[in-house]
Amino acid sequence: MAQLSEGAIQALVDGAPPQDYPMARFQVVNVRKITTSTNQDRYRVMISDGQLMMPAMLGANITASDDLLNAVICAEQYLNNSIKGKRLLILVKMSVVKPAAEVGGRIGNPINPSATATPVTSAALPPAAPQGSVGVPSIGGNVGAVRAPASNAAPAPYSHQQPAQRATQGDMRVFPIVSLTPYQNRWTIRVRLTQKTRIKTWSNARGDGRVFSCDFLDDSGEIRATAFNTAVDKFYDMLEVDKMYYISKGSLKPARKEFTSIKNEYEMYLNPDTVIEPCLDGSDMPKQKYNFLKFSALSAVANNGICDIIGVVTSVEELSSVTAKASGNQINKRDMVIADDSGTSVRCTLWQAEAEEFDGTGNPIIVIKGAKKSDFNGCSVSASMNSALMVNPDIPEAHQLRGWWSSEGQSMQLNSVSVGGGGGGGHAASYKVLSQVKDENIGFNDKPDYFNTIGTVLYVKKDNCLYQACPGPDCKKKVVEDNGGYRCEKCDKTYPDFKYRLLLSCNVGDFSSNQWISGFSETAEIFLGKTSAELGELKSVEEEFDEVFAQATWKRYDLRLRAKADTYQDETRVRCVCMDVSPVDVKAASRRLITEIQRLQSL
Repeated sequence: MAQLSEGAIQALVDGAPPQDYPMARFQVVNVRKITTSTNQDRYRVMISDGQLMMPAMLGANITASDDLLNAVICAEQYLNNSIKGKRLLILVKMSVVKPAAEVGGRIGNPINPSATATPVTSAALPPAAPQGSVGVPSIGGNVGAVRAPASNAAPAPYSHQQPAQRATQGDMRVFPIVSLTPYQNRWTIRVRLTQKTRIKTWSNARGDGRVFSCDFLDDSGEIRATAFNTAVDKFYDMLEVDKMYYISKGSLKPARKEFTSIKNEYEMYLNPDTVIEPCLDGSDMPKQKYNFLKFSALSAVANNGICDIIGVVTSVEELSSVTAKASGNQINKRDMVIADDSGTSVRCTLWQAEAEEFDGTGNPIIVIKGAKKSDFNGCSVSASMNSALMVNPDIPEAHQLRGWWSSEGQSMQLNSVSVGGGGGGGHAASYKVLSQVKDENIGFNDKPDYFNTIGTVLYVKKDNCLYQACPGPDCKKKVVEDNGGYRCEKCDKTYPDFKYRLLLSCNVGDFSSNQWISGFSETAEIFLGKTSAELGELKSVEEEFDEVFAQATWKRYDLRLRAKADTYQDETRVRCVCMDVSPVDVKAASRRLITEIQRLQSL
């Protein structure tokens, strides 16, 4: 039993702090999986020091493997909490030092301890904590000691309460973030502010409002905090990124995982009664945490899922605007293409002030914590109102990405997961020949497949290629004649005129096969070399109209296609829609073919 920390459990049950038993070794004698209220899997275990047993909870970031039972673990970082008079260890960080297969069974004959944690009354508390430590209450209200910076004088509090009503920082009892639950109402956390969003405003039938969010971090984990209206006035200016704070009297509710990438079951709401004080020393507190996802793995993220991303900007578009459906207001946006060292690029969108202020010159590195992934245009990402954008941050991942871009990224062909995405070396996309559409069952997945091909236009159908469309902004629906006007059912309006739009069907081919594709006005006008309005005027002149379609054949293009199988009258076929069309870049195509030949030769 020498390999276990004998006597540790009795001391921990009696309230000893984790500092008394650093890197303690225990055997896991029972493992049980539980599901939280937010449908997150957690693991409750029973640990033994060879003499006694006590319960423990694995941190949210730890997953129990099948062979954890009877394994010997090292508790590298843990918390000693008390819940309803019983001790519970929270294993924040641990490692397996001896697998179960090598242990051979249970070590010793451990029993449940007869002694339990004794509640500490206010009369039993020491008059003052020693300098350099603070008392830490656990969930049930008992106190254990952990190290924390001390101060000779209490700082000026941010709260409107008088300083005399607040404990000094040397006496303050501190909770770890991981131990917070909505069932507690007396707690104080010591945290670092890692990010803060801009103030967002809204206006609806219920009135106007303002909101901002921020993320806090300590040794045990992270938590998202949100403030509304009066709390925005109180806290926004005083909170500074990378500074340390003591926070108490916040409200805790189940986290809305669709708005944040932080792994915590709860989120905090800052209200007018919340108390925030600066912490004078934060040198021992960790910095920002990221869970970066490679762009090549974005397709595995659910639509509207949240993730942390880092990429180098390869191209930036001009500032543009869209109309919000709900309010009708104009919203500024800026689209760009970013790439990472997985050799993949993705289309990224910034909104409002971030879009207006962004300078994309010099291929900057951007980090978006809490980026929102969308299936729009195949796959794209954006900075939502709950995201935090950083440009050229001083972190190791950014320096590594800059080195990759300078040495090879800027000259390589990138694989784009977005329609219209691109990068260094020309148009970036996944290229296929047309025979692969059938051979690889392209278009039969749950989501549409996107690919590029170089094809020649063999035939263009001219019948019914033009239709009378709604002239309203952002509307493409067909109109019907109505008492001398043209009515759009979607807009619920009757217009005095209409505008022509194209819905073109053509057959394209390469050396391997041919494929019918369809294209709307934006791409169809490129094929025909005429605008929809010009074709509408030529419609009555049959010879000139036919000549336009004859001239459109036998031309080669670089085509971006969207493929999806659909069923009509019990017949299933793949429908390909042309999303983008451009002239063939011979140099870029040659480089791509050389790269592919070299790859095949190396197999």
